Amino acid sequence: MPSAKTITISLPVAMAKEMSVVAREEHRTLSELLREAFRQYNAQRRLKSVAAKGRKQAKKLGLTEKDFGGPFEK
Repeated sequence: MPSAKTITISLPVAMAKEMSVVAREEHRTLSELLREAFRQYNAQRRLKSVAAKGRKQAKKLGLTEKDFGGPFEK
């Protein structure tokens, strides 16, 4: 079983050029840059999902912001 799968993507020319510049500046390959971009995107998606579930559960339980308190409570 291969440890990586090769895929083909299409990008606007300007974006591809900018990605190449960033990759070169960071001494990374385009593949590394794209993997990191996906990891960041996916982590953000998961965080939004967890937050939405938390809001739904808080609403179900009748909780408000005041119920959570903390250092930023007014």
